[in-house]
Amino acid sequence: MSVVFSQESPSSHDLVYTVAVKGAPEVVKPMLVAPPRGYDVIYTRLTRQGARVLALASRRLGPLPAGRARQLTRSDTESGLQFVGFIAISCPMKPDSLSAVRELKTASHRVAMITGDNALTACHVARELGVTNWERTAWLVGGTGGWRWESMEEGDTSSCFTPPSPPSDYDLCLTGDSLTYLETHHPSHVDAILPKVSVFARTAPKQKEMVVTRLRARGCVVLMCGDGTNDVGALKHAHVGVALLSVVSATARKTGKPGKKQPETTRVPAAGNKPRSRAARNLEINGLTQRPTGRGSAQLSGLMKELEAEDAASVVRLGDASIASPFTSKKPSVESVCHIIKQGRCTLVTTLQMFKILALNALIFAYSQSVLYLDGIKFNDAQATLQGLLLAGCFLFVSRCKPLVSLSPRRPLPDIFNAYTLLTVAAQFAVHFSSLIHLVDRAHQLDPKGDEPVDLEAEFEPNLVNSTVYIIAMSMQVATFAVNYKGHPFMQSLTENKPLLYSILGTLLALLLLATSAVPEFNEYFQIVEFPAEHSFEIVQVVVADFIICLAIDRSLDWFLGYAKLRSY
Repeated sequence: MSVVFSQESPSSHDLVYTVAVKGAPEVVKPMLVAPPRGYDVIYTRLTRQGARVLALASRRLGPLPAGRARQLTRSDTESGLQFVGFIAISCPMKPDSLSAVRELKTASHRVAMITGDNALTACHVARELGVTNWERTAWLVGGTGGWRWESMEEGDTSSCFTPPSPPSDYDLCLTGDSLTYLETHHPSHVDAILPKVSVFARTAPKQKEMVVTRLRARGCVVLMCGDGTNDVGALKHAHVGVALLSVVSATARKTGKPGKKQPETTRVPAAGNKPRSRAARNLEINGLTQRPTGRGSAQLSGLMKELEAEDAASVVRLGDASIASPFTSKKPSVESVCHIIKQGRCTLVTTLQMFKILALNALIFAYSQSVLYLDGIKFNDAQATLQGLLLAGCFLFVSRCKPLVSLSPRRPLPDIFNAYTLLTVAAQFAVHFSSLIHLVDRAHQLDPKGDEPVDLEAEFEPNLVNSTVYIIAMSMQVATFAVNYKGHPFMQSLTENKPLLYSILGTLLALLLLATSAVPEFNEYFQIVEFPAEHSFEIVQVVVADFIICLAIDRSLDWFLGYAKLRSY
């Protein structure tokens, strides 16, 4: 960046113009008349230590005619400069960034850094964060001998590799210039190299966008984090874009300490309107005005200032990155990425298991209704109401499950139509179907159907078939929740999801009481006939066996087919 400014000469009172330039050391160096000795060594040493380095230079233009300063071009000002010095800016890592990157890598996610900073600075930060995997990093650089892969380690000049194929036992770093070189001279190798790169440095906004779109075209699922206008294109083209906001409360700005925690809400003031404090709004509503009344007025003013400071801290002004991203984090940390993945996995697994449960319950309900229809009987109102309430409670508590604290290296299945889901639903229904047929046949043997014509409009009369079908169908429908609930490693287990566990146990206990006629009044209210002792025991045996077999089938299929396989790019 170049600035031309003027100062009044103390002797002649004329305006003396000076040009001041700041920028990357390697960019400013060609503009200098005579770079000082050790220029490259000093700024390279600083960047290797993780500092962001800016070079400062200036040139005295002297007095200029009126209007001449506005006609100057960059070529006029950015040449023949005198070196002024370096500015080294230390940017310490956020305390939770290291743990977030480690968690992402433990969960088998590929982590890469893409930035506009110097390559040495970026690689130092990447090494501190654990983004890189190997002890050495190679970058593609150009020089008098042409482009080549070189080691970035200080003093290591023996390791050189001819492009485009990168070395296999190094982490890779590409700069904006090297990306341009690869696209121009080796376009067929770009897509193969990009997934292997750990650090992209000195990249322009268009190059960030290009990297994301190339990775997507190769089949990678890309999540991009960014906090500035330079990241808008990449955030917009990524599968998941996360904008990071740097919000500092008014208390923190004044005292250097974290301010009072604000609710997790974002308020954007209307265009042209300044946010007002709650105290001011309350005074306007009550028709009051502030009047100085001595000591009370001072206390009121102090209270209003505190309220205004709290309100100012809670107002967040969204930038371009937030507009381009579907997600915006108020914390300037990549920890939010872990939360998004956890919630996304939990939601995906919940959706898949809900489809499995719905499919099995629909098949069980369809068969039970068919059996009752053929016999000219049905469920009464109390039975249907109890069934609906119990199943609705189970569905509610399944959907309210929370994700686990840590990410798992395993990946959930991405869609419904897969071998695991189709096989487990088919196998479980076959077991349920066999159990239903067996118990219905036993009920018909104990209570043979008469020759009377079927009358669906007749008043409900309980019998052994109706009661047997109701007990076994309800037991199977509730058991499908316990069998098909996924739990670990993506969400709370059944024992941790207490509301769902208590709902299932409560429902099974109620069905056990109905099957054994332990409380005759309970059976009488729901119009369940008293079962013969042998038939009651057989119902309990079939329900338990049905549950165990279905659980074994689902867990076996889940072990072999229940997780998505990692793809190599």
